[in-house]
Amino acid sequence: MSRVYGLTGGIASGKTTVLDIFKKNGCKTYDADQVARQVVVPGSVGLREITKQFSKHILSTDGSLDRKKLGRIVFSDRRQLRKLTGITGLLIRKQILKMISDMKKDPDPVINIFEIPLLFEGKYQSYFDATISIYLDPQIQLKRLMKRNNLDEVAAKKKIESQMSMDQKRLLADFSIDNSQDLTHLETEILQLLKKL
Repeated sequence: MSRVYGLTGGIASGKTTVLDIFKKNGCKTYDADQVARQVVVPGSVGLREITKQFSKHILSTDGSLDRKKLGRIVFSDRRQLRKLTGITGLLIRKQILKMISDMKKDPDPVINIFEIPLLFEGKYQSYFDATISIYLDPQIQLKRLMKRNNLDEVAAKKKIESQMSMDQKRLLADFSIDNSQDLTHLETEILQLLKKL
């Protein structure tokens, strides 16, 4: 029977790399960010509601959502961000729960890994067979984020501090993966974990 595991980790913890390694080793992988994009495609209820709330100025010329324009509105005003989350949050959750339910119905003995950055914050853990959290040394996380997003130390620390800590996620998770070292070490960690899943 199909098993479904929730994967999470802090910003710049290597979630995409970890997901790719699981996929390379025969797991089916899913990404909550893709779901977030799906619920606002042209013609969707999500995009209609967002346009109603924020006007047609947030659309590109082809009718798709202009994320940069919307970002400028919502990230400078908490109330606007709450309005956006109120629209998309429920749609994303509904879609994620439907996907998990469909995975669990699959009679094949498949391991499904569903990456959700806000897994614990969104209280998704009870829907999974178990949860996995990626952990790395906080100094390495800071350096990776600064390099990846071209941020200074102050801005990078602010981004990290705005999220649930990796220590907290690791305590809440059933399993953890250490991504403090190189890719070879990470692959070894994941292969050892797969034997337990």
